[in-house]
Amino acid sequence: MFLNSLHGLRPKLCSLVRYTRGIRPQIKVAKEKFQISLDLHQFKREEIRVKAIPDYVVIEGKLERKTKRGEVIKQFVRKFRLPDGCDPKTIKSELSSDGILTITAPRKTYDANMPSETIIPISYSGPSKENESIIPVKETKCSSPIKQGPVCDDKTKK
Repeated sequence: MFLNSLHGLRPKLCSLVRYTRGIRPQIKVAKEKFQISLDLHQFKREEIRVKAIPDYVVIEGKLERKTKRGEVIKQFVRKFRLPDGCDPKTIKSELSSDGILTITAPRKTYDANMPSETIIPISYSGPSKENESIIPVKETKCSSPIKQGPVCDDKTKK
């Protein structure tokens, strides 16, 4: 008996899974902005939440409806990585009257005259020895650092 009642629910559960997986976004990445659009016409504004975390925007939706046959629950979570130049604090979202959620993030444009390479100085924070001193290396005409007899350039000896 219990298995028969589960069998009757299976098509409904499959359609729910298909719907939440079917929320296909339209993504536009332009030089001046990043935009995501989702068709969420089945959700009310208070059932949708948009939040920004560093490098990502997260869209969540959850609806609960009572029907003659019971209760229907639909929910989803979508996470999108923000492209370079997007500040999570500047993201705006808008839900149209026909249920299209549009999220827009302006992108910072970089000055073309800005140097493309910056040299970063390296500081040293290792332990220092009190008796250590730097001795300059004197330039010699020897070609080998190991003394194995006369290896220096001396034109007087042959």
